[in-house]
Amino acid sequence: MNKRALSKIARPAATEEMFCLAERIEGDKYIATAKIVDIDGEKILLLNFFLRSNLAKKKTEAAFRTFISRSDYITQDLTSVRVKWKTGSFKSMLGWYWWNTKERGHDVTFASDSDYISTRFYMKSYLEGENPNVWDAIWRFQDEVLDGRLKARHKKETDKIDKKMEMVPEKPEGFEKWAHEVAMKDKRYLVYEATSKKKSTIGYCTYCKKVVGIDIKAMRPKNKKQGNCPNCGSPVTFIPKGYFPTYQRDNKWVCLIQKVPTGIVERYFHVHQEIKRDEKYKEDFSIGELCRAFLEETNQGEVKLDSYEWGVYKQHGLPRWCPDQDHKNCACAVVYTENLPEVFEGTVYRYCALDIYQKKLDCNPIPVWRFMNRYPTATYLEMFLKAGLVNLAGAIVEGHAYELNTDGKTPAEILGIPKNYIPILREIDGTTGELRLLKQCESDKIFPSAKDIHEFYQKFSGNDELLGVINIHMSIRKFIKYMDKQRKNLPKHKETPCHAAWGYSRNYSREERIQEGYKNLSKDWLDYISWCTTLKYNMKDMYVLLPPDFGKAHDRVMKEYQAYKDEQERKRQAEMEKLIKEALAAAGNLPAMMMKAKGLMIILPKSGDEIKEEGRVLHHCVGTYVERVAKGETMILFVRKESEPNIPYFTLEYRDGKVIQCRGKNNCSMTKEVKAFVKAFERKMQPEDEVKETGKARKAG
Repeated sequence: MNKRALSKIARPAATEEMFCLAERIEGDKYIATAKIVDIDGEKILLLNFFLRSNLAKKKTEAAFRTFISRSDYITQDLTSVRVKWKTGSFKSMLGWYWWNTKERGHDVTFASDSDYISTRFYMKSYLEGENPNVWDAIWRFQDEVLDGRLKARHKKETDKIDKKMEMVPEKPEGFEKWAHEVAMKDKRYLVYEATSKKKSTIGYCTYCKKVVGIDIKAMRPKNKKQGNCPNCGSPVTFIPKGYFPTYQRDNKWVCLIQKVPTGIVERYFHVHQEIKRDEKYKEDFSIGELCRAFLEETNQGEVKLDSYEWGVYKQHGLPRWCPDQDHKNCACAVVYTENLPEVFEGTVYRYCALDIYQKKLDCNPIPVWRFMNRYPTATYLEMFLKAGLVNLAGAIVEGHAYELNTDGKTPAEILGIPKNYIPILREIDGTTGELRLLKQCESDKIFPSAKDIHEFYQKFSGNDELLGVINIHMSIRKFIKYMDKQRKNLPKHKETPCHAAWGYSRNYSREERIQEGYKNLSKDWLDYISWCTTLKYNMKDMYVLLPPDFGKAHDRVMKEYQAYKDEQERKRQAEMEKLIKEALAAAGNLPAMMMKAKGLMIILPKSGDEIKEEGRVLHHCVGTYVERVAKGETMILFVRKESEPNIPYFTLEYRDGKVIQCRGKNNCSMTKEVKAFVKAFERKMQPEDEVKETGKARKAG
């Protein structure tokens, strides 16, 4: 609409009839007038809205007016002298709903029958129902206009998306077959008849669709055990018939990477497999594409990512490709590798070895989304993958490679271990935990076997402290053999994970229990070695290091260690008591507040400023106690050396018949001599407390 021509139309003014109407009606907020005007040869409905409250005050100005054409509408704000336009619909300006019936209502009344008839005539094509409401008709018209505006605005973005999607080529022939045969090959089952007495039983393979015989002695089928179908040889998971669910549903993401004119595109498909438990174990298989990520190289050598997902665009219309809203979790997927060399040729990914990464993990998903984003700035991933260090490459991609020096240039610099240790890590495809153990071995000048490091990690995790102690006394292999033997005698409660206290311990697998047993054994052994060292046992004697019955030896040495610590404490207390008595003897009959002994003395602060100065010199917080001292809530005293009575040494707080604390510079603890002196002061003060209560004793500060 021509807004310039619309704004030139004279502003409306209220009539006397409208003033009278405003006094008669109640509840409605607006009174409206209507007329059909001709603008540039087009018939336009003009609605003027007056506030009833203003009309009751004899004000003639309208609040706003709305122009409605056959294809558009616009509202002019008449409260402003300048021309001001609004694009809002009547739903936001006039509409409301009854709270109890949820029906629409309108706070507006027409000024006359002619106004109503003009509006009804203009909006007749939008009137619906037996008793049509003209305002509902206008709402329907405005909704139609809004949808048109929204589609026009969205079309600018959707056209760009559609243009990008036109670049995507067709799926390779046999891709869906690959998804079923390769990507989902770990989701095949052999459902068997469970029996405990027979030597053989029968089962049904969901892959080859055949009933097969099972030799129980040879195959030893168990629930969730991995094996192979006797008929087709396919890898299967054994499940007893009674445990197989009514519908066995399995899902997985697969990724297809293809070349496009601007770079490459990652296409993520969601694979769904459902096997129904019936006589034929009918299988339903479906695959649908839900995400696409376009990777384009910039002039700076960086990679720009644009991702999209299949969904409903802006909550309107039918499903289509939309900007990525993170509604799909496809970060890990099984990658289709057959076309990767030709796809990556000429791109920054030409040496990325993504195919090696996927083939190493077979049909298990890999973090392909993170890999593609990480590789351009971490090209050493290729070196790790081609060297067989797939687990470390995965840790780098996931951001968990804290043991690596990513600024290094060579494998040895990045891993932080000498070259001759790298084959050990490669042989076991080590994790960051096993790398940390190798670093400990290198610092101890030990060259372990790959088997020993791997087995140690499996049983004791990355406990480099334990490994360091072992390397001092024996080989890793000898320690593992010893622990294997001792675990058989481990009490059952030692195999229950600590966090099992919050749940049911039976929910933990046998592997978890075994690992917890080894973990607790290693902790007890470290304690045992520490006690033996303190007790001055012969730590070169293997009978001491690896006692035949570790449980009994641990308990016996623990009692000896406790007795030793008790004796040490008794001696310490006796020595302290001796020092206290010597300090009391040296103090003689002097009052506690004037006590001198063993080169130390007590000084009473004369003012709060002295206490603050004490705190400033010794760097502690005694200066904040001045107010409490002034109120008599506590007592602050200075402990000084007799040779340096003016230099702060220790500060003492005395309250309720005992020394609360005594701190030196930077809040350090008392020396043995100071502690004995303070204890002697405390004992000397106790008989004087009664005198203090009578008011004859002096308050410090």
